[in-house]
Formats: sequence, structure tokens, C-alpha cells
Amino acid sequence: MITEYLTYPFIQRAFIASLIVGILCPFVGNFVVLRRMSFFSDAISHSAFAGIAVGALLGMDLSLSSLVVSLLVSLLIAFLSEKTTLSHDTVIGIAFSGAIASGMLVLGMLKGYRADVFTFLFGDILAITDTDLLLLLIISVLSVAFLLFFSKPFLQISFNSDLARVEGINVRLFEYLLFFIIAVVVTVSLKIIGIILVTSLLIVPAAAARNLASSMKRLFSLSCVFGLVSGILGMTASVYLNTASGPTIVLVSIGIFFLTMLKPSAG
Repeated sequence: MITEYLTYPFIQRAFIASLIVGILCPFVGNFVVLRRMSFFSDAISHSAFAGIAVGALLGMDLSLSSLVVSLLVSLLIAFLSEKTTLSHDTVIGIAFSGAIASGMLVLGMLKGYRADVFTFLFGDILAITDTDLLLLLIISVLSVAFLLFFSKPFLQISFNSDLARVEGINVRLFEYLLFFIIAVVVTVSLKIIGIILVTSLLIVPAAAARNLASSMKRLFSLSCVFGLVSGILGMTASVYLNTASGPTIVLVSIGIFFLTMLKPSAG
């Protein structure tokens, strides 16, 4: 019975973390999907890899170093997209390549095996501490509350930035804020899902919700429901099957995505 496992504090923290991330990532992921920014979130997660490598080399806290580097790269992408004539994908590709190359270069300078570095690469939800959980909860509440409060301008720049600019919205400010939020959310989710899979939890539940949603309200609601279900079922399956939690959660979310595609077409 799953209740037997729930008597262990580390399992309790893992389930709570999966529930929080199951809401946070899909909620923010809706803006990623609407703006076709999946490549951006991937670049940010790999920028975190460079930050983790730098933190390990300098003896810094890896969560802090990954967050700092991710934020710097997200701001660099926003700046270059604004100041150059290059396409958004091209700018992101440059940042992505630079982050991977930098991370690998610095990682090669480390002496010996660093288990904590690989925890961020693949995720280890069972290693979540009370401090990690509290930080995740605070960032989740602040991010969701901020996006809800400014949902109108964020949605307007997602659908038509030129029209939003005509209507007096500071498009540049809200774009930078959105990049900032995505970078923070990706970084705090790394220890749970891992660098390789974190983008999946942003994209897949939101994409599944788009298959069924007929309104923005329903889109955000369904994506969070799908994220929660993925977190609960994925964690439960990983406990029973003794599999890695991050990949299991993501595979459950992909299964939900394919189920939503079975919806009969109108007419």
C-alpha cells in the first residue's frame, strides 16, 4: 500500500514536491506553448547546467549558481533578440550552444566524481530537503500569483505583441519578466525533474490541455490538472516499480497527452 511508504518523511516531501511542480510547470508552460518558446526553456535548462558546473568548480551553492547563470542567459537572449535582426530561434540556438559548451568545458576541469552535479542532470526528487520544498512553494505561489495578476498583458503579448504595443502595453518589460519567470521556474524544478526532462513537464501538460480546451480559463485549469495527475501517478508508479521519478512522471504526462488526442473530432 502506498500509505506504508508515506510514513517516510523523504517520500512525503517527494510527493508534495511533485504536486507543486505538477501545478507550477504546466501553468507557466501555457505561456511557453502559446508563444512557441519550448526551445527557449530548453536553452535555459542547459544554461543551468553551465551554472551548476561553475558552482561546483568555485565551491558555490549549486542551486544559486544555476539560478544566476540561467537568469543572465535569459536576459542575454532577450537583449540579443531585441538588438539584432536575427530570428528568435537563432539567438536561442547561439545561447544554447554556448551554455552546453561552457558547461562541458568547466565540467572537464572538475576533479573526481561529483554526485551532486549529476543529481541536477537527471533529477532526484527523493533528495528534496525541507528547505528545497519551502523555496519551491514560495517561488510557485509568487510566480502563479504574478502571472494571474498580470494575465491580460502576458496573454496579449503572447498572441499579438504589435497590437499589445498599440494598446499601450510595455511589451519589452513584460517579455523580460516572462523570460525571468521561466528561468526561475526551470531552475527550481531541476532537482526534481532534472535538466534533461524539465522542459517536458513545462510543455507536455500544456500541449495536452490545448487538445481539449475551448477557452483560456479551461486551458490553464486542464494543464494544471494534467500536471497534478502526472505528478501523483508518476510518483506512485516510481515508488512501486522502483524507477526514477522524473522520467516516470514525464512518461505519465506523455501518456495523458496521447489520451487527449483520442477526443472525437467535431462534425
